[in-house]
Amino acid sequence: MSPMSRASKVNALKRGVGTAAHAPETHNAIADLPDEAPQGPRPEKWPARISMTASREMKRELEAARLDDGIEVTARLRAMIMLWREDPQLRARVDETARGLR
Repeated sequence: MSPMSRASKVNALKRGVGTAAHAPETHNAIADLPDEAPQGPRPEKWPARISMTASREMKRELEAARLDDGIEVTARLRAMIMLWREDPQLRARVDETARGLR
């Protein structure tokens, strides 16, 4: 089975492919989704993207923290980078740990 794009998955869900039939009185929120994700300009505040891989445990912990306090994973990572930039002691600790992860 070939992987489907997000738009294809959404369209398949709209058609009911791979889903149980809904009762007529049940509202189907999937039907309200647009066919394509909006393609607007990126916010100027964060114009650059960084790709990062993490262990499953790291991802799980970051997502659990988001569920606890509502702070998005990306905002938390930006804050960590800002602290790394501003705090020489923290920067030294992070850099030392990073050397061990190479």
